[in-house]
Amino acid sequence: MRARLAASAALVALLAIGTTGCTFITDQATTTKYDPSDGISATIGDIQLENTALVTADGTTASLLINIVNHSAYGVDVNVQYENADKTKVNDSVFVNGNSVKSLGGQDAGKLVLSGIDAPAGSLFPVFFQYGDVTGKQMWLPVLAPNGEYASLAPESTPAP
Repeated sequence: MRARLAASAALVALLAIGTTGCTFITDQATTTKYDPSDGISATIGDIQLENTALVTADGTTASLLINIVNHSAYGVDVNVQYENADKTKVNDSVFVNGNSVKSLGGQDAGKLVLSGIDAPAGSLFPVFFQYGDVTGKQMWLPVLAPNGEYASLAPESTPAP
């Protein structure tokens, strides 16, 4: 009887170790940075740039889709810099109140349009973000076509002269 009980206990212990053994050496998925949508994210000081992407119909103008989260108590101007097709640096800025979120590019949000660029849908386009004296980051933003949920988010195309 004791031998049976000991064998059963050993079998249960081996099954428990065998079925959970990989969790001892595998990272939890929740500890790794994950962007759950089509855009990408970055952190610059107290600012988080979330779900950042571009939407374009013609590859020469694109709407910036972004949620800027300001974790500080003070409002900041977030600088947005990109290079157009003529290799000229273009600077823009977005003011974000303290302890708040500023969304751009959505249906009910403000717009920031990048003009004169060479960024067809399916490519990556470099945009530099920075504020105050905090070191900025260049992000390679995915360029999306105005399909599905993005259908109405592309800027209107400018007619050729």
